[in-house]
Amino acid sequence: MNDRRITRRQRSPLIVVLLLALTATGCGDLVEIRPLRPVDIATPNRPTVVVDAQGQTLAELAGDGLGHPIALAQVAPTLVDAVIAVEDVRFHEHDGIDLRALGRAFVRNVRSARVVEGGSTITQQLAKNTATGSARTIQRKVAEASVAWQLEQELSKDEILERYLNSVYLGNGAYGVEAAAREYFGRPAADLDLAQSALLAGMLRSPGRYDPRRHPDAARRRRDVVLRLLRDQGRIAPAEATAARATPITVGAPRPRSWSAAYFVDHVLDQLQHDPAFAVLGDTPQARAMRVFSGGLRVETTLDPDWQAAAEDALQATLSRTGDPDGALVAIEPSSGAIGALVGGRDYFGDGAVARFNLATDARRQPGSTFKPIVLAAALRAGHSLDDRFDAPARVRLDPVAGEPEPWTVSNYGDTGFGRIDLHTATTWSVNVVYAKLIDEVGAEQVATLAADLGVRTALRPYRSLALGAQEVTVLDMASAQATLAAGGVYRRPLAVTRILEDDTVLFEHAGAEGRRVLDQSVAMQVTAAMRDVVATGTGVRADAKRPLAGKTGTTQDGADAWFVGYTPDMAAATWIGFHEARIPMVPPRTRATVEGGTWPAEAFARFTLAALRDVPAHDFTVRIPDVTTGSADRARRRLARAGFDVAIVEEHSPSLPPGIVLRQDPPAGARVSLPTGYRVEVTVSSTTPVSVVMPDVLGLDSATAVAHVRAAGLVPQLHHICPGGSPTCTGAVERADQVWEHEPAAGASLHSGDRVTLRAFPAAP
Repeated sequence: MNDRRITRRQRSPLIVVLLLALTATGCGDLVEIRPLRPVDIATPNRPTVVVDAQGQTLAELAGDGLGHPIALAQVAPTLVDAVIAVEDVRFHEHDGIDLRALGRAFVRNVRSARVVEGGSTITQQLAKNTATGSARTIQRKVAEASVAWQLEQELSKDEILERYLNSVYLGNGAYGVEAAAREYFGRPAADLDLAQSALLAGMLRSPGRYDPRRHPDAARRRRDVVLRLLRDQGRIAPAEATAARATPITVGAPRPRSWSAAYFVDHVLDQLQHDPAFAVLGDTPQARAMRVFSGGLRVETTLDPDWQAAAEDALQATLSRTGDPDGALVAIEPSSGAIGALVGGRDYFGDGAVARFNLATDARRQPGSTFKPIVLAAALRAGHSLDDRFDAPARVRLDPVAGEPEPWTVSNYGDTGFGRIDLHTATTWSVNVVYAKLIDEVGAEQVATLAADLGVRTALRPYRSLALGAQEVTVLDMASAQATLAAGGVYRRPLAVTRILEDDTVLFEHAGAEGRRVLDQSVAMQVTAAMRDVVATGTGVRADAKRPLAGKTGTTQDGADAWFVGYTPDMAAATWIGFHEARIPMVPPRTRATVEGGTWPAEAFARFTLAALRDVPAHDFTVRIPDVTTGSADRARRRLARAGFDVAIVEEHSPSLPPGIVLRQDPPAGARVSLPTGYRVEVTVSSTTPVSVVMPDVLGLDSATAVAHVRAAGLVPQLHHICPGGSPTCTGAVERADQVWEHEPAAGASLHSGDRVTLRAFPAAP
């Protein structure tokens, strides 16, 4: 450290550092304050490689050499002012630590016993970016304050600001303001105007959240906050602020890159930056982004290249003409939650500011009637049955409820009335009136809660219009919900990244796909049964993929969004078609045909499924038969009925047991049966009252078949292998070995269940 005398003004931050150290360590070892070595601003030099499930490279991620440091004089004064205004208004007044901000944060952090507020100055942020890291611990904050104080002793304010502006990450692989200015505006940092400067300064807090390409509205609001601060602090005139606010957000086209499955890679990057599961890469989104783009990592993902190619080809074939709408598709493996395909637009690297807007993960659109299976699941869980019948006139007016003070009028598509129909039929033909009545009975809160459990991560308001899909969700949301239904009610979080390595060191590895049951298997399978008929005979026939398939169509009231969602036992997917610019009805002449969920989305889904599962044998939906062999007949009937089975009770005389005790079931417990409409389980129960039965005719049958027939009749067979007259050998033993030649009583005799009967069969020849 140089020999400058520490003034009273300089001494205060040091006192605060020592106070923080005492608080954080319980008067143990203090942070040692040593002379600071010059800070080196590292630039990216090794790309991070993203690979698919087969190890093929999808993308190489790096800052592309744009992060070269520049002098402060090469930064537009408007950008310098904007950064100070929004990040550290007292930058020129403190010595690395803002006592006011730090005191406020210190009190809150001590009360919370953890770091909940930073109070960081620009100098502290530089310390974090270059020396201490970003862990949200009091110990790390102490170290940060110490380094910041040292920086203030070693460097001038301009030197600190210069290094800070060269060290910050501003998204899309851009390190430093020079890289960011070229990335977003195609010009050096020296040439930025006021509006552009405010936009970049606003991005410092969260480059992903305020990315002007992906979130232009959020970026504009944040820019205007910075402009207001500049005006209020007297750094710009009110007229300048007004003029800059009127400037539209205009950013240049993204730098050319070569990525495969670019929208999936975009989603992976978003996950790595914003999902706390990847805290090993850093404690904040900005820190994680810097780690990813600083290079040297191998990110292994779930993308199935065959599924991805099938998804891209399906949308391209369906939306093949100039002027056609946009489309998005997400496909998930139900057994693992792995995202096998994700298409979020036409061309991620195309022209236009919205090219990188991911329609699969970022766009929120109304799902229309594709939300009805979620309502159906909530109703079945609440005790409804697919056989429940409802009046289905062309329209209905429902009374106000809490939170909805106005009556709700709902009409069917085309104002068609259906008379009185069951819930299964109402699902097949997507009858709005029935589903409005259903959510009115079940409650919108229950539906919203179940939707979240199934995988809809977009927050939903508990309004009855949920039944008709009037609230916006993402394509990924809907694909996740379908995967949960396909898995029999087991939710698995959609998975994109399986492992991250740095050289040979594993930094992250997915723990597995055990999942969490959020819906009874019986309810999920009843929903599946109803959705199968949507494809077989209802509104989704164009989605037929020549294999067992459950699905649902959806079209919004204004015709601006069209969906098909569905699943096989091996794959779940959601397909959306619409215009990304605005809510534009897809009717002629804007589109070459009227687009509804049962048209292009269903066709795209079928194309995708046929190609993606081309080499996968067709599997039927199956369900495991529960064990009801212990307890009473009533208990068995209730349990099987809850699981969606039809139950047949057969009585069998049993003098040793009280009546109504289960003796056996068929099919047996644990057997898996496919999902045709209507399961049937036969339960045999005890009876003290003899049941009249008739002796079957089993003459000429082999002994095993004869015994089975007799038992099926409720009788007890006694089998004897013997020749007529009691001889050990006879002609029948040679020519008709093991065939029944006599039984007592004769066929047609009236008996009681449990009676013994005698069977005589020829022995085998010696």
